[in-house]
Amino acid sequence: MQPFATEFPVKHSENKAAFPAEVVAWIKGIRNSEVLTAASEREFDGENVYLVAGSGEELRMRALKHESDWVAIGFQHDMPDDQGRIWRTEAVLRRSKDDTDQDLIRFRTQCLAKRPGAFLETPKKPYLVKALLKDNWGGFDKDIEVCDEPLWLEDNGDDLALAKLILDGHATKWLPVVYVSATGRNRWRLTEDQINKLAYDLGGVAHVVVEPSRNFSIRLKDASDGRNVYNGALGIAMPHHGFIRKFFLGRQFGEVTDITEIVRSTATRLRGFMPSVGWDWTELQEHALRDQRTALRDAISQGEADQLFDDFTKQLSDLQEENRRLTEQLNSQAVIDITKEEQDSGIFRSIGKEIYPGEITDRLRLAAQTALSVAEANGIDDRTTAVWKKILNHVRRSPALDELLADIRRATKDPKRMADALTSLLQRHGYHAKSENKHIRLEPDEGYEGLQNLTLPKTPSDLRATMNQRKQIERTLGINKIPQNVDTES
Repeated sequence: MQPFATEFPVKHSENKAAFPAEVVAWIKGIRNSEVLTAASEREFDGENVYLVAGSGEELRMRALKHESDWVAIGFQHDMPDDQGRIWRTEAVLRRSKDDTDQDLIRFRTQCLAKRPGAFLETPKKPYLVKALLKDNWGGFDKDIEVCDEPLWLEDNGDDLALAKLILDGHATKWLPVVYVSATGRNRWRLTEDQINKLAYDLGGVAHVVVEPSRNFSIRLKDASDGRNVYNGALGIAMPHHGFIRKFFLGRQFGEVTDITEIVRSTATRLRGFMPSVGWDWTELQEHALRDQRTALRDAISQGEADQLFDDFTKQLSDLQEENRRLTEQLNSQAVIDITKEEQDSGIFRSIGKEIYPGEITDRLRLAAQTALSVAEANGIDDRTTAVWKKILNHVRRSPALDELLADIRRATKDPKRMADALTSLLQRHGYHAKSENKHIRLEPDEGYEGLQNLTLPKTPSDLRATMNQRKQIERTLGINKIPQNVDTES
């Protein structure tokens, strides 16, 4: 059972009581919580708090100071339920060492079995995260502020550069980015309310960044050699990795609710597997123990104290090192697995590479349409024709095909730029170029069986020639006869 985990920078605060006050307010809002009473709240003035309710609910809080200044505050809250489980939430706020670092907060929530056979569930993000962001605690994750609202990009050079950083995995350090591409100016596959809801749900877990227009998407596509998401698709970009998963409405998911749910769960899962820099509850306890050792140095002989502490520290260090090694292996494998899900998402991928996402399924739809046109003449049974009709009706035409057709139209619009524009476009869709005197010869890359060579004239042509060139390319690529979506069954 994977726990919920996240970590993000917060604004620097000199007020030691601010974070405990947020924790107290959060616990007071938990249904059936009994651990806080008027008397117990007076105990929060100390550096080490331990409260227990009759129901078994427990709250531990600890503050760590160096000299007169505090460096970290954390808590662990255990809430039992009537199904034999304990819901454990931990968080540690660690202050920066100097002006070059940032204050970090790390959360972890687990569902633990209190008795054999208890049904364990994946925990959700604690409301405390939402409360902190609502109270404006979020800091800057490199170029993007941590909040629970979308970042609406503007159609300018600065935001285009930011989108390029997101695509390359350089815009953030702590959180993934959910990128929403545009279908037109201020138009997306999701409504504004759905985008706002997605950002609210992922606050403190992932940033939600929204493109302003289709023109912006085209400019980003040219600047990134076609590595961006476009035409209403959503993508998840990881720090240091860039886009590792893309989501296409229509080809992969039939409804907007389907795509938002899988994006939300995938982003949360990825954030949980990312390595941590901030402290968890165990690390806070270890640092507190070191301070206690110094404070109690005179209680026993120095030799005995040093021996006890060294033995404990070695055992703890060995366990932590093994835990870090195993965690890093799991985290790395998780990112690899999710990336592989993206690579293997198309059916029959063993056929070869796709010249655009969803090409194979589009050609299956064409095969089904062709077969239906001769089914009666060939005596095909009703069951087979029914399946072919279902394929045409329920397997949606890929949005990436319409994007490619639009790109070809744009590339053949200006006769003077046509050769360069088509060469750049087709090199992103399975071709490499060889220049030959007055022509450019385009040959298919390895793995694109069935694609034929293309020849483009270097010298400008008239408008009629450009139209003929466009139709020739569509025929050569075999995309001129892909059927449109069918709204009703025939």
